[in-house]
Amino acid sequence: MTGIAPRHFAPSSFIWAELTRAELAAKRDAGALVVVPTGAIEQHGDFLPVETDTLLSAAVAELAASRVTRVEIVVAPAVSVGFSPHHLSHPGTISLRLETYLAVLSDTARSILDSGFPRVVFVNGHGGNSAPLRSLCAQMVTDGYAVGMVDYFAPGERDWLPLLKGALPRTGHACEQEAALTMALASPEASERVRSAIKGLPARLVQPWIAPGPTDDPITAFGAGWPPIFQADDCGYFGDPAKATMENGALILEATVAGLAAFLEAFARTPLRLGIARDAASPRLAREIRERT
Repeated sequence: MTGIAPRHFAPSSFIWAELTRAELAAKRDAGALVVVPTGAIEQHGDFLPVETDTLLSAAVAELAASRVTRVEIVVAPAVSVGFSPHHLSHPGTISLRLETYLAVLSDTARSILDSGFPRVVFVNGHGGNSAPLRSLCAQMVTDGYAVGMVDYFAPGERDWLPLLKGALPRTGHACEQEAALTMALASPEASERVRSAIKGLPARLVQPWIAPGPTDDPITAFGAGWPPIFQADDCGYFGDPAKATMENGALILEATVAGLAAFLEAFARTPLRLGIARDAASPRLAREIRERT
């Protein structure tokens, strides 16, 4: 599925990779918030590209950044490969080990912050990345770094959820929401390919847990959880993608971008308390934390 979407969705002044060293230094000196999209390269059924999670997080991040006018924002290159072991039964999936993924995220954020940028926020597009990202952000904030994360769809969820037409009233995997957004961002030709591929697909409304599912499994019946595992004989999606349309995708995209733009501005402007109380034996660490804030 070639040429599904443009390379970038915002003017080059917002795109880290298209700026010069001097231009990025000016962004840094202006206190710009750096947005790092995170996604995955993993199977999305037989109808969406394996880059879907990365495409959506990067596109929404860039569109949202270009709407923020009260603070400086720059969008760094996406960390396109994520933590996706639960999709490795299908071809097309590339996954990092957990320790590797955490190291990549940490080194990315530290490189940005240690060069003088005040804050980093990861804008995430893959559910398997959420727990690693939250753990990393907690550790880095404790260490005195201003780092946060948000799923790209979360801030605007209240506005886009009512727009869904299918049987799953939330985001899933290769679901109505992801298919609709992909169609809205794609060229007309690529959007038509997706539309044709999803036509007639049945809704998949039970998560592919390790155990059979909530109705048969005492673990989930008591409220605990299993990680989802998409096996090779599985359909590869969770949701109701056949209900997606390009037109509805445009409405979902608008609500999603507006929500994330408001979040980014709030994150950039909110005072933060970083680090933990240090004892008198570690004055250097305390000084470094004060300097970063």
